[in-house]
Amino acid sequence: MASPGAVSAVTSSSHGSGATRALTEERKRKRKESNRLSAQRSRARKQQQVDELEVQVAALRARNGAMAAAANEVARRYAAVEAENELLRARTLELTERWESLAQLIQYMDAAAASFNPFAGVNGAVLPQPPLLDTAMYGNYYY
Repeated sequence: MASPGAVSAVTSSSHGSGATRALTEERKRKRKESNRLSAQRSRARKQQQVDELEVQVAALRARNGAMAAAANEVARRYAAVEAENELLRARTLELTERWESLAQLIQYMDAAAASFNPFAGVNGAVLPQPPLLDTAMYGNYYY
């Protein structure tokens, strides 16, 4: 049989092995707890980043919508101005043609008037022409 000292050595050695095992188990438990907390913090950070990105996406979509509405308004106003310009061009062309026609009519009338003078006498002497507006007639009226 073994001596009592040998038994205590075996017991203390197995008891020492149990303490080492318990210490190792405690370290594993602490490491698992630390890893669990770290993973939890990592998930929380990732969720916060996702939330911030969702807020940013919503803001960018709103901004995009506002810019699209502004672009549509500018396009609508541009089309209205283009239509007005086209109308003004047509009106300018019409008025230019009328002005040219009136200028030709005036030239024709001037040429006809130069060749015919109803106030010319029999021998070609020019008779006095009555004034178109006699200012003496209106001398007593004030406007």
